[in-house]
Amino acid sequence: MAAILTEMKHRTSNSLVQVFTRAPVPGEVKTRLIPELGEQGAASLHADLAGHLLGSLDESELAAEVWVSSDADHPFFDQFSAERRDQQGSGLGERMSFALEDGLSRATNVVLIGTDLPTLDLNYVESAFDALESHEVVLGPAVDGGYGLIGVSGSAPAIFSGIAWGGPAVLAETCRKLNELRCRYRLLPLIWDVDTPEDLVRYDAWMEAQN
Repeated sequence: MAAILTEMKHRTSNSLVQVFTRAPVPGEVKTRLIPELGEQGAASLHADLAGHLLGSLDESELAAEVWVSSDADHPFFDQFSAERRDQQGSGLGERMSFALEDGLSRATNVVLIGTDLPTLDLNYVESAFDALESHEVVLGPAVDGGYGLIGVSGSAPAIFSGIAWGGPAVLAETCRKLNELRCRYRLLPLIWDVDTPEDLVRYDAWMEAQN
């Protein structure tokens, strides 16, 4: 038991989780689900997903930050202990690159995650940190062709420019860049997010199975 605690403390001191999210403002989140849920319903779903993840991180030993794309002072975030930071950059790739570089100035291993992936839990995050013990980059591939987790060790490779973010080839293009740079990387098991009405059907079935 003492050895396990020592390993956990060592990981905590060298590891950082960064959560990318938005404030749950009706009309500004989960916009593709508004026809199904309404503005308030879509915002509530976003708050449920983000709140579950941030609450889990609060209960863990992992150091965590929440990087907000807008309205970092929103009272929704007051209930969580993670330090709030503003995302910086004109596009998603630039914002992720900035956050990871910033995190690497304070931690050896940094894992950046989104909040709308129900199966991305603490065990999944821990598996990412395990992968970074022997790889420079770890990715959590999503069923839509992107990824919902990226972890880096030591430094962030130049893989965030020239990507059509939101398209179906984000993961493939990222892996191509990593191969060109000869970076050692690992892909974790497939995960899925909740963005479309089809995703909502999957999410409802998944929630029912959890009960």
